[in-house]
Amino acid sequence: MKYIEMKYIKITLILTLLLSSVSQIVISQNINDISNIDNMSDEQVSSYWEAAKKKGLTLNQIEQAAKIKGISDAQVSKFKQRVASLTNNSENNSSKSTVNKQTETLVGQNRFGHSGKDGKSVLKSSQFGMDFFSNPNISFTPNLNLATPETYQLGPGDELLIDIWGAAENKYSQKVGVDGSIRIKNIGPVYVSGLSIKEAKTKIVSYLRKIYGGINASNSSYNKVNVDVSLANVRSVHVNIIGEVKVPGTYTLSALSSVLNALYASGGPIENGTFRNVKIFRDGKNLANFDIYKYLTTGNQDGNVMVRDQDIIIVSPYFNRIFVEGEVKRPGIYEFKDGETIHDLIKYFGGYTPQAYKDRLTVERISGSQKEIKEVVVESDVSFKLKDGDRFSVKRISNRFVNRITIQGAVYRPGAFELTKELSVLDVIEKASGVKDNAFLERGIIYRTINGVDKEIISFSVKDILNKNKNIFLKREDDVHIFSVNGLKENYTVSIDGAVNNAQTIPFVEKMQIEDLIAISGGYKEGADVTTIDISRRSNDGTFKTISKNVRVSSTNNLVLNKDIVYLKPFDRVSVRYIKGFTTQKSVSVIGEANYPGKYALENKEERVSDLLEKAGGISPYAYVNGATLIRNSSVDINKGQQNKAIDNLNEKQDSIIVKKNKENRIGIDLDKIMKNKKSKFDLILKEGDKLVIPSVKQTIEVQGEVLSPTVIRFEKNYSLRDYINSAGGFSEKARKSKTYVVYANGEIKSTKKFLFFKSYPKIEPGALILVPHKTVVKNPLTTQEVIGITTSIATLGVLINTLTK
Repeated sequence: MKYIEMKYIKITLILTLLLSSVSQIVISQNINDISNIDNMSDEQVSSYWEAAKKKGLTLNQIEQAAKIKGISDAQVSKFKQRVASLTNNSENNSSKSTVNKQTETLVGQNRFGHSGKDGKSVLKSSQFGMDFFSNPNISFTPNLNLATPETYQLGPGDELLIDIWGAAENKYSQKVGVDGSIRIKNIGPVYVSGLSIKEAKTKIVSYLRKIYGGINASNSSYNKVNVDVSLANVRSVHVNIIGEVKVPGTYTLSALSSVLNALYASGGPIENGTFRNVKIFRDGKNLANFDIYKYLTTGNQDGNVMVRDQDIIIVSPYFNRIFVEGEVKRPGIYEFKDGETIHDLIKYFGGYTPQAYKDRLTVERISGSQKEIKEVVVESDVSFKLKDGDRFSVKRISNRFVNRITIQGAVYRPGAFELTKELSVLDVIEKASGVKDNAFLERGIIYRTINGVDKEIISFSVKDILNKNKNIFLKREDDVHIFSVNGLKENYTVSIDGAVNNAQTIPFVEKMQIEDLIAISGGYKEGADVTTIDISRRSNDGTFKTISKNVRVSSTNNLVLNKDIVYLKPFDRVSVRYIKGFTTQKSVSVIGEANYPGKYALENKEERVSDLLEKAGGISPYAYVNGATLIRNSSVDINKGQQNKAIDNLNEKQDSIIVKKNKENRIGIDLDKIMKNKKSKFDLILKEGDKLVIPSVKQTIEVQGEVLSPTVIRFEKNYSLRDYINSAGGFSEKARKSKTYVVYANGEIKSTKKFLFFKSYPKIEPGALILVPHKTVVKNPLTTQEVIGITTSIATLGVLINTLTK
């Protein structure tokens, strides 16, 4: 027993070691991807980071593995920045913080998207300054291509390029060692660590004078030696960023990075982090404080110092917060320092919109266990101090005019006008360029507001106003209405239909004749009976029985003027009749194996399939008579609209079979019986657009639907339906065998019949299509527990009934 336990422990240890080694190999293989970080997309970085997290890796472990593989610190730093940026976006798109939940109205009002460099939409936060660190489309890494600042202090890892030219030429590329010196050939070590680039150049030149005497020569001397010292490569520094940031930790950055660069690498402050007092500690002392708001609003970079190795950046929780909503340029959440006033806040939210009411702001303020409302008069309350939790609301100006009057209706320039002293109705009509020719002069009205709430109507005669027999002076917000004659009556129309080229309804015009309306409608159609024109006219005989009055008139083919003038009245309906028995040509066609296929005109309304086949010269020797079919346009069928509604209802109830509405219907015919017995019930009467299709000899059978291999099979006379199914691989598991049906070449359909346990399959003929439908999916089938419950209930009911009957 102990031997088995020891063997099991050994196997477990071996498997653990194997899995660990495999994991290390995978990490070692994938870690090389970081060296190509500049060419990786956001999706690739995200996938890489998610895979690393699933393996239990942290950013520090990835950094250590990258150093072992020889990947530069700059590439690792870029990778960490990209991860921080993606993490920031993920948090913005996920759950909101407590502060954001409290200001849901602000978030809904101000979280809008703006397009970045790559066209992606970037979600904007309601907290001022947050979106500055949340945009993945911008890069905030320092530019290494710019000239090195003269105040830049050198340290171990920096690489200096010393260029000598003139009477002597040489070039040195030296890296500052851990002891803080560079070593120049024939000179020895030169200690430059801690010196600015300007001081280091002076010191290096003084050492070079020992071997290059021409350095001291004048510029015009042929012995002159020139020296230039520049920074070739910048060292990396390790900066600790802690506190309320997206991804706290130790970051490897370029020595040219500032505090702002470092914050961006960490994803910036989170919702609870301060934007007003970011602290930078160096050698245990508070070196500087950085106010991000001042940088964003005025460009002030006080405190945005260059970072050095082992600097500590601390982002503490925020100080105080207020909420601004309404008509301001940047509504949202703002952090403020103690002692800041309303004027500081106005600078942060960027001022007001044009529709803002600027004189007075409303403030909701927490007072003990309750809230209170305060009003701030911006001009006078200069020293109004902000308080944590304040909610400022800037209202819109009212949509009210102090000197507006309006005029509408039958004037040439309706609209709003300025109310001047003693402005009258006549004055405003003249301002509107006068009344139109169709103006109703008997009455106009003025809508007047009383006490700013109620309204009254003042009626006046437009004619008296224009004749200066009467005048009315206007007041603020008066609305003058001048009516038109047409607007005070029903719109009169006349309509025409029947044998005219353009049946239509047009406005009624006085003294319009029937011939005028026919000419306006494009004249007569071919077959029009000009002697039979009916007019349906409204009846006003005072009885309830009469609906309309019908008048029959006649006209001429050439619409010439005649003595018998018939004038139309409003709402007349004119119908131009066709000549008795007139009809246009109707055609049918023969397609396929006929001696003379093509289109043929119907001679009478009783022409049949046999007549058409006789016109086409009969069938050809290659015709497949049993496959002949008649195709009929569905539009000629009566009640087709009701049939389509029925099909729609059926489709809504079907689970598996979808019924299609076709524009053409295939009618199965027996052409052999038609040819043998003309005018019989099999010989159908033709309708316009019918197509008699006579196919050529068929030699195949098609099998479709729920079979293992839908296919086309050669026709075998002795094969049954099951034989063809088996040739297609047999029924699938989803096949509904009892509903298998056959569509013959002539369009006829036959289905499988069932009697007791026996099935009778349709006979197969050449050109047939075998369709196997699938089983209906049972929606919400009963679970095992439900079946047991129902069975138990039935059994209990049976016992109860049995007990009661006894």
